[in-house]
Amino acid sequence: MHGQEHAGRLDAVLTRTGARTGAWTRQLGTAADERLYGVAALPDGGVLAAGYTKGDLDGRHAGNTTDDAFVVRLDADGKTRWITQFGAPDAADRLYGLAAAPDGGAYVAGYTKGALDGPNAGDKDAIVARLTPDGELAWIRQYGGPGEDKATGVAADATTLYLTGSATAALPGTTALGGLDGWIAAYSPDGVRKWAATAGGAGDDRLNAVTVTTTGLAVATGAASGDALTVAYDGRGKKRWEHTLATPSADEGAAVTARPGGEVTVAGYTRGRVGVQAGGADVVTVRLDAKGVQRGAAQLGTARDDAVDPFAEPNLYAATTSDGQVAISGLTYGSPEGGAAPGNGDVFLATVPG
Repeated sequence: MHGQEHAGRLDAVLTRTGARTGAWTRQLGTAADERLYGVAALPDGGVLAAGYTKGDLDGRHAGNTTDDAFVVRLDADGKTRWITQFGAPDAADRLYGLAAAPDGGAYVAGYTKGALDGPNAGDKDAIVARLTPDGELAWIRQYGGPGEDKATGVAADATTLYLTGSATAALPGTTALGGLDGWIAAYSPDGVRKWAATAGGAGDDRLNAVTVTTTGLAVATGAASGDALTVAYDGRGKKRWEHTLATPSADEGAAVTARPGGEVTVAGYTRGRVGVQAGGADVVTVRLDAKGVQRGAAQLGTARDDAVDPFAEPNLYAATTSDGQVAISGLTYGSPEGGAAPGNGDVFLATVPG
């Protein structure tokens, strides 16, 4: 891709666009599969990314045949500074969430089917880990109950780390609500869990992503019984507000980014009508103020599915740009207006007003 060598099967790809910062593409891979599910920009122009590999991506895991978590740091020119690969032997370990730490390191979130921090509680356990600016694994915490538990979102400020995900049974410190539950947990910077809570209702729910607002609230977004759910908690675990976006069809929040004044923009997908419907699943953005009141919403897409994959899992990322817009990247099966689609599912990048 763009002059990069294909290593085999599925490779991870990172692309920077824009003339001001310098455009580049970097492809990372082995003879096995690699996938990326998180990216974060660093103040020095570098980039962190996280995902999982079934090969020996860092050169220190020869003979690996199961999914291992990995984190990579690239410099401003796209050159690899370090790759850290870790996981339980002969068990699947995956990362789905990534946040830059204040010192240039990283917090990552995902799951393990093995034992990385004490015994496995059952099936998949959620994990959260801290990496130093040099890529060393500082600590890892495993959080699980008797069911299948995944962490998909992570965010941090100077004092607290927030983790979100889904669970099929009660996690330590929480009460099961029924079906699949969304959950949020808070940790100290050294990995001590402070509190945890479930969100949603008796149906299937999950919290896919989280951000910390400029007023210090942890705002998480996902789905509750087919509607897009966004909830806000303070640092002590008290729920401050809740917002639901509901159409007669499926709606789900996939990403959330902080805005000035405590506001957030939620990005997700809808199969219903919020604005002008394009067809299939469309990208939807919702602007919420500091109290969770909806101040705006927009819908965009193609005639086919956008922002969600065939397994009904949201596939979307969002970030606030330096000029106050919201950049959204994700998956599309359609053709953009005025453009061509290479086919079989493509990546798109769009900007919308904040």
